[in-house]
Amino acid sequence: MAGRFTEEIDGEGVAWAAAGFVASLLIGVVIEPFRGTVGLENVTLGYLLVVVVTAAVGGRAAGLISALSAALSYDFFLTTPYHSLRIDSVAQVITVALLFGTGIVASLAGRARRRRNVAADTQAGIIRLLNTITSAAATGEEGVDRVAAEGIYTLLDARRVVIRRGGPDSEVVVADIGEPEAPIELDSLARLDAEGHILDERPRPPRGPVVRWVRPSQGAVLQLIQHRQPVGQLIVTFHEGQWIPPVIRLALATVAHALAAATGPAVSHDQ
Repeated sequence: MAGRFTEEIDGEGVAWAAAGFVASLLIGVVIEPFRGTVGLENVTLGYLLVVVVTAAVGGRAAGLISALSAALSYDFFLTTPYHSLRIDSVAQVITVALLFGTGIVASLAGRARRRRNVAADTQAGIIRLLNTITSAAATGEEGVDRVAAEGIYTLLDARRVVIRRGGPDSEVVVADIGEPEAPIELDSLARLDAEGHILDERPRPPRGPVVRWVRPSQGAVLQLIQHRQPVGQLIVTFHEGQWIPPVIRLALATVAHALAAATGPAVSHDQ
């Protein structure tokens, strides 16, 4: 799911962008025969409704595409000269510009709403994963580490998840999910503490008014600590170009804590 925290338009966004484009064209085609009798301000509200819905469900990119589609459709079907993207009236230019500008504002609002929904889904997924880990550990089931690795891999759309057990000088890989060829270079990964804070300096964008985003170069590594002693590592690598928000870092730290508390397979320090 980490990919859902990126700024790129995803499959759902593409579908809603296409829906917004088609809806804008349909509005223009349907209203065109009545453009002399229907108030254009009412038509503008119809276009804005399409943009708002598209942005709210499909996200920012889908909303921006819908805003542009709405403005072009309005220009093509309802401004003079008709069936042309040229406009011969200052008032109509202002109307088209306001329509597009309002659509952009609606898109930004949709982006924030979708981000909140994604964060809520991630938190719910983490809670389910923690319940699974805790239940498996309490009943003594084997494969707790693999269950956790598979859960993180699926939930966060990770590239590779590796769990190691043992002390610093004798670690054994007990779970390895994802792309086996994906390199793991610990020096290039962001190291997170028990609260999901980054322990080393990494490139990061300016702080925004709503949320602070952090971008590890390749992924993150967390120590599994039990009774103040390291008992393993949780290593997660992500696809390149993804911004990792605080909710993801906190989720990883929470899972690492649960794994440290869970009963892992016995690991001999003589191996």
